[in-house]
Amino acid sequence: METIEAVQTMKTIKGTKQDLVDIFNGLFLVQELPGKKFSLVVSKNIATIQEALKDVEEVGKPSKEFMVIAEQVNKIASSLPEEEAKKQIDELEKENEDLINARREQMSKVEEMMSDSIEVKLQIISEEVLPETITAQQINKIIKIIE
Repeated sequence: METIEAVQTMKTIKGTKQDLVDIFNGLFLVQELPGKKFSLVVSKNIATIQEALKDVEEVGKPSKEFMVIAEQVNKIASSLPEEEAKKQIDELEKENEDLINARREQMSKVEEMMSDSIEVKLQIISEEVLPETITAQQINKIIKIIE
């Protein structure tokens, strides 16, 4: 008679949306490391987290009008001396005060959402598939899904 051992491959993560973002950032940090099995689990977890955080992404998406202002700010900041750039950016912000305030309110809503509770099932990264080149710092970022 053959003995079959059940292997748990999923883990329920309960925490805040910020906790999930931290794991997401950790997964991005290690996604270039070698190993087919490791890479598959990392990629699947990234996709799962992106789906779970879609609402935050939607709320935080800047308007087209704001993006135009942001591009102008970047051009000014990269092409002028700091003091002159600051003056022009301040002026641009005053001219577009409503747009800037709307973006600040939007980011405030995102910040509030980050403390919302969430529960998501992620694939476990087994110690056996961890790449030899992974560092302790990288492990610490994804430790919640390593077993």
